[in-house]
Amino acid sequence: MMTIPYLVGISPKQWRQVVAIMLKKKPGDHKIHRFRIAALQESDFNQSNRLLLGRPIMYALEVCQVLPDIQYGSQASRTCHTAVLNKVLTYEIHRYRKQPFAYIENDAMGCYDHIINPLVLLFLRILGLSPKAAHSLATTWEKTYHRIKTLYGLSEQTDANCHEFLLYRPGQGSTIGPFLWLLCFLLI
Repeated sequence: MMTIPYLVGISPKQWRQVVAIMLKKKPGDHKIHRFRIAALQESDFNQSNRLLLGRPIMYALEVCQVLPDIQYGSQASRTCHTAVLNKVLTYEIHRYRKQPFAYIENDAMGCYDHIINPLVLLFLRILGLSPKAAHSLATTWEKTYHRIKTLYGLSEQTDANCHEFLLYRPGQGSTIGPFLWLLCFLLI
């Protein structure tokens, strides 16, 4: 049932509602700028994105060997622990050899909120996504409306795309978000 919208090119109505909640990054820290906004999406939409889009295209990227060496996430053979281990070993090698060493880390803060949907859709089409699947995804993103959940319930007002204020992003909590950011990273 999850594949039908992508095979036909439709956007089910239940896929278009996102409920935003705010989670504390650190317990006890009540500063509003230290909260993470998570987007709760329809489970079928999230899982179909992961299974039908993310995994097959990630596999194609691995086969074509276009992923950078510094990419450790979303690959079966590379884990986040490997990245940390490589970093520690690199530090130790340079310390042992008494060589000068400089290391730069960039945190792509809020990167999922800056993913430009039309650009990503073009890249997905180049990577082999069918026109109907791209249309389904584009329509879902275009017609998605966002509500906020608080202790007092769901907001009545919604936030949605309009021509003056386009909402880009798959949303924090989207299973396809890391994969889409990887595509943007490859373009950069």
